[in-house]
Amino acid sequence: MFKGKIYITLLFLLIASCGYSPIYSNLENKNLNIKVENFEGDRNINNLIKDKLNKYKSVNAEKTYLVKITTDYEKLILSKDTAGLITNYRLTSNVNFDVTYKNLSKTINVKEKFDIKKGDSLFEDQKYENLIKQNMANLSVQKFIFQLLRIEW
Repeated sequence: MFKGKIYITLLFLLIASCGYSPIYSNLENKNLNIKVENFEGDRNINNLIKDKLNKYKSVNAEKTYLVKITTDYEKLILSKDTAGLITNYRLTSNVNFDVTYKNLSKTINVKEKFDIKKGDSLFEDQKYENLIKQNMANLSVQKFIFQLLRIEW
């Protein structure tokens, strides 16, 4: 019994000090200045992306990126029941980030898709769709920042 507790304690100490850190944990700490010049496409997703990119405005940043954002959002019907009523949707967002840094231009494309079932009420469906849009915008910004930091300028 006593040996078992010792082994569990040692195992816990080894696992706890393995040095794990999430991939996106230090993205906010980068010294970046992202200036958004233009938005085109879906207004809701654009506003969500704009709010998320405001965290990356730094006056004293070493690198300043100029970004043009084009979003495309679609709600497609996946399936219907025997009565012809819609049962499943696919929500897709496609965000193009055209980045300019020191007269060099790159395009970063981020695609997200999510399948949902139709709910009981229109209000609940719209509420859930807005939540998914927020998640898509968050993922798009995280992937954009991650890819932006990987580019060799």
